[in-house]
Amino acid sequence: MADKKELKKGLISVVMSNYNTPIKYLKESIDSVLNQTYSNFEFIIIDDGSTDDSLEFIKSYDDSRIKLIINEENIGLTKSLNKGLDAAQGEFIARMDSDDICYPERFEKQIEYMRDNPDTIVCGTWADVIDENNNVQREEWACQSINDMDEYRIHLLFGNNPLIIHPSSFFNNQTLTAYGITYNEEYRYSQDYDMWVYCSKCANCSIYPHVLLKFRQHKNNISNSKTGEQDKFAIQIIQEQLKELHLSLNDDLKQLHFKLLHEQKPYTSKIKKWLRTIIKANKVYNIYNQRKLKNILWYRWSEICYEELSNSNFLRCIRIILSMSFVCKLNLFKIRRSYRQ
Repeated sequence: MADKKELKKGLISVVMSNYNTPIKYLKESIDSVLNQTYSNFEFIIIDDGSTDDSLEFIKSYDDSRIKLIINEENIGLTKSLNKGLDAAQGEFIARMDSDDICYPERFEKQIEYMRDNPDTIVCGTWADVIDENNNVQREEWACQSINDMDEYRIHLLFGNNPLIIHPSSFFNNQTLTAYGITYNEEYRYSQDYDMWVYCSKCANCSIYPHVLLKFRQHKNNISNSKTGEQDKFAIQIIQEQLKELHLSLNDDLKQLHFKLLHEQKPYTSKIKKWLRTIIKANKVYNIYNQRKLKNILWYRWSEICYEELSNSNFLRCIRIILSMSFVCKLNLFKIRRSYRQ
């Protein structure tokens, strides 16, 4: 009889949580998993206290790969996902959402990538964004690629853009277990952002640069319906990272810091002073690569300056340019060139 450890080699544990998902979406999602070209997987579905008929629909499937966990009451996505991680027997873990659709070769491509890159803890993919009727709206990636882990960790310091599309993520379960990484149950939302922070401290995070998922956007998406709560938890996650630098965000700085990754880039001396504070603190505590931190932060300040210059009169433009460092002035040329391309 084969050893249990041998049987687990190559096994993928697919983890999905369901709470009152419309049957149409749920069927397409489950079918897309069951019809993968790579078939050696267990499909862990956690029903999180559904009050509609979605649980009965899941029970209607006759496939031995489906492992159903039923929560007697609704406990939220974060705790449900941890139940899935705890039950997972596979060498790898694939996340999936109950309203998204996998392309047939998703697991085959991701497991091949993870085999070729054993130092990677999590691999995400690109996605097609679809609407309620499965019409492709656009191609999307939270991050097109991750080529430098030092820079990736710095980007994670500044906002809730997770840089990996959560339902596309594919984990090395052995590495997760070795470092004791699970979803932080203090965060009902933005739990993926916190996960990327901890994964990035332990091993490489990667993006497989192909579309392997159909990512559904509709009015009931958490990203659409819970934006304010997501932001609240994201700021808490930022605060936890800043503690390593012995820094904290006061009320004035919270939104300014948070907007450094958003379209709104307010031009204010408070931001410039805060960036200097981060750079000085990192010089003392050496949490991030100092050279790369300075490059990224001052490039962001240059972007803020560029936007302000675009909306200012001639005299104000002169004052702004004179106040900028030589490095920031060089960045202005790079930014202008990138906007023209």
